[in-house]
Amino acid sequence: MEELQKEIERIRREQEELVFAVFDEETAWETGKRLRQTALEKGYAVAISVTLNRRRLFACAMAGTTPINDEWIRRKENTVYKFFKSSYEMSLYMKLKGDSIGPRYGLEDRLYAAAGGAVPVCVKGAGIVGTVTVSGLAEHEDHALVVSVLREMIAEETAGGRD
Repeated sequence: MEELQKEIERIRREQEELVFAVFDEETAWETGKRLRQTALEKGYAVAISVTLNRRRLFACAMAGTTPINDEWIRRKENTVYKFFKSSYEMSLYMKLKGDSIGPRYGLEDRLYAAAGGAVPVCVKGAGIVGTVTVSGLAEHEDHALVVSVLREMIAEETAGGRD
């Protein structure tokens, strides 16, 4: 239990750090392209989605994925938009509580998933404006893949003076 709580706190700190100055159509496209390239380099078979205000701006299903990955993406994105936190944090929280998202919050399991892989897109001064989601790996790996690319993009944005 203590380990789960520590991991939840780490994920919360991570979300506070992952803040863009600007996130628009071009940023969404670049984020998706980088996720795809990273997945190719690592030999991962994943589906990728990037949204801005629920508008899908990038979608990719790599060889080895199936339509079920698209369903997981949709459910994980719904979770982020409902709770304003990563789907991985919700997964860890549900494990901590020994519960599942549907019964606890009166939600339909077919619409929401407390499973890692969807990370909120936060913009300074605006809050959460979108999602970056991966499906195809273990939930902690889906989450870590997204976070690694977001960190890289935010570091470049900061270095380029966009903040």
